[in-house]
Amino acid sequence: MDVGLDGQVALVTGGSRGIGKACARALLAEGASVALLARDAEALAAAAAELGGDVLTVVADTTDAAQVDAAVAEVVARFGRLDVVVNAAAQPASNSTKGTGVAGTDEAEVIEQVDTKALGYLRVARAAVPHLRAAGGGRIVNISGMNARATGSIMGSVRNIAVVAIAKNLADELGRDNIAVTVVHPGLTRTDSREFTPAMQAGSEANALGRTVDASEIGDIVTFLASPRAVALNGAVLTADGGRVGSIWT
Repeated sequence: MDVGLDGQVALVTGGSRGIGKACARALLAEGASVALLARDAEALAAAAAELGGDVLTVVADTTDAAQVDAAVAEVVARFGRLDVVVNAAAQPASNSTKGTGVAGTDEAEVIEQVDTKALGYLRVARAAVPHLRAAGGGRIVNISGMNARATGSIMGSVRNIAVVAIAKNLADELGRDNIAVTVVHPGLTRTDSREFTPAMQAGSEANALGRTVDASEIGDIVTFLASPRAVALNGAVLTADGGRVGSIWT
């Protein structure tokens, strides 16, 4: 199936590694030009060399609105338009060095994580929307996580639920501009930047598929959501964890 991304321009935040890089690879395979945004210039250069194709690298921190605005302007200056935003700039919840319960939750870390993953996504969307409108519409796909639907980490739940709330508000506001906004909840996912502990490996296989989901499979889902064919999914939240056993989502 041709999903209609040939000649379109996509910005992928967090694109130097992990799920973000996998999304960039899938978008490039469908004929899109891709801008990778991240904080580490060396990691960006390595990712661009690995991916090949029509790739621009942009160094920016999504917690800084001025840097985000400048980055989006650079993308549009280079490619002349912007059609797709994939927000994936966040630290894995497993990187937390603090506790997860009430006593162990660190307020500063929660604020930092929300600033990066939720408000960072909002900053990027806000900067991109005028250009998506100018292109006649577009897609914003936000990578969240299954902690939005599970207890065990206050920080993980709060930041991921915030992503969903922001996305739904944007979907309602921007739908009439032919801009669809969606959320993908990956579970524990195999990427080239994450080292699994034995417990993580076991957890990633405890799904209905009985195996770990690969980042490339998340990239395929995101690429479809980023395409013109997925416009009817505006405001949708998709789980991509291989099927959590015993759960029914309504």
